[in-house]
Amino acid sequence: MESNTVADFVYKHNNIKGAYMVFIASASVFLDVWDLTSFGFVLDFFKADLHPAGVMLGISVAAANIGAIAGAILGGYLTDKFGRKRLLMYNMAVFIIFAFLIAISTNIFEFTLFRLIMGFSIGSDVATGFSYIYEYISRKQRNHYYSLWAYSFSVVALIAIASVFLLYHITHNDSVWRYIFVIGGIFAAIILLLRSRMTETPIWLYGNGKYKETQDVIKHVYGEDININQSGQKNHVTLKNIISLFRNGLNRELVFAFSLNGIVGFIGWGFAFYITYMLETLKLFTFYQILGADAIIYSFGFAGAIISPVMAKHLGIYRASVIPSIIAAIAIFALFITFAGILPVYLVIPFSIIIIFMNYSGPMAYNAVLNGFIPTSLRGVGNGWNYMFNKITEAVSGLTGGAILVLVGLKFNTIILFIIVAAFTVIAVYTGKSKYFKKGYASDLQTSPEE
Repeated sequence: MESNTVADFVYKHNNIKGAYMVFIASASVFLDVWDLTSFGFVLDFFKADLHPAGVMLGISVAAANIGAIAGAILGGYLTDKFGRKRLLMYNMAVFIIFAFLIAISTNIFEFTLFRLIMGFSIGSDVATGFSYIYEYISRKQRNHYYSLWAYSFSVVALIAIASVFLLYHITHNDSVWRYIFVIGGIFAAIILLLRSRMTETPIWLYGNGKYKETQDVIKHVYGEDININQSGQKNHVTLKNIISLFRNGLNRELVFAFSLNGIVGFIGWGFAFYITYMLETLKLFTFYQILGADAIIYSFGFAGAIISPVMAKHLGIYRASVIPSIIAAIAIFALFITFAGILPVYLVIPFSIIIIFMNYSGPMAYNAVLNGFIPTSLRGVGNGWNYMFNKITEAVSGLTGGAILVLVGLKFNTIILFIIVAAFTVIAVYTGKSKYFKKGYASDLQTSPEE
C-alpha cells in the first residue's frame, strides 16, 4: 500500500500490542503515583525517623517534584532528539539507582538530594512515555486510555494502601517508609527489563529519516508492508523547539491543558498527599481506620476515572473537564468550613471523597487533552511542558502545604488551596472554549498536518 505519512497509518490501525505497550511506556506514571500516595501514607513515620523541621519537611516532600520540573522539559526535548525508547531505558535506570539510595539515606539532606535526582528521572520519563503512547496507538484506541492518569493514580493508591498496611503490620516501626522506595526500585527494575524488548515508535523513526527501520517496525508490529514516502520533511530538533511550541497558534489550548494540570497538581499534593496526615491530626481515628478511609476515598477516585471517558464522549471535553473542577473547588471550600468548626467534623471524609472523585473524573485527563491537539513533531516538547507545569504546581503545593499544615494547621491550608484551585478553574472555564473541545474525545480530532 502507499502511505503519505506513517502517522496516518498508525492512527488508523489498532495496535494489537497496544495495552502492553501503554503499560510499559507509562510505568513512570505508576512510579510517580506510587511515590505520591505511599509516601503520603507513611509521612508520620518518616518524620519520626529523620526528624525534619516544618520547612525541611516541605522541601523534602517537594524535592521529587522540583527534580521532575527540570526532567520534564529536558526529557521532552531529549526524547524528540534522541528517540523515545532510548530515553525510556535511561530514565528507568536512573530511577532504580536513586530509589535504593533513598531507602538507605541516613539523614534528611541525603534523602532530599537523592529524591531530587529520582524526580528528574520521573519527569523525563513521563514526558517520554506519553509521547511514546500517543505515537503507537490508533485514535480509536486512545479513547480507551483517555483516563490513563486517573486509572493509574487510583489503582496504585489502593495498592499502596494495602502495601503500607502489610508493611506496618510486619515491621511495626518507623523505618516502614524505607520499604516503599525499595518496592518502587524493584518494580522499576522489572519495567526496565520489559522495556528492553520494546521498539522505537515508527513515527519518530520516520520523522528522523530512518525509513528502513520504520518499515521493519511496522512489519513487526502490524504485520504489514508499506511503501514509505521518503521525500517527507525530516524533523530538525534543536533547543529552539522548546519555545517554538508556543508559536504554532495553539496557545489558548495549551493554557487550557495547563490550567487542568494546575487543578490536578494542587489537589494531588496540597490535599491528597496530606489526607492521611490531616486525618491523623484530627485524632479521631486509629492508623488502620485512616488507611480504611483512604481506601474508600481512592476507590471513588477509580470510579471517577471510569466515568471520565464516558463524560468526555457525551458532554465534550470542555464540559467534562470544567464541571467536575467547579464541584471539586466547592467541596474544598466546604472542607474549609468543616475545619473551621462550622460543619460536623465527620463530614471531612465525605467531602474528601467528592474532591477526589471530581478530580479524577474531569481534569485528571489533561494529558489526553493535550495529546489530542499537539503537533506530532513537537509531541515530546509539548508533553514536557505539560508535565513540567504539573510538577511546578505539585512542588509549590507540596512545599507550602507541608509547611502551612505544620505551622498554622488544617484550616488555613484548605482556604489557600480553595483560592488556588478556584483560580485555575476560572482560567479553564475561559480558555477551554476552543473549537477543539466542543465535541467528544480529543483523540477524535485531526489537528495537525502530520496527523
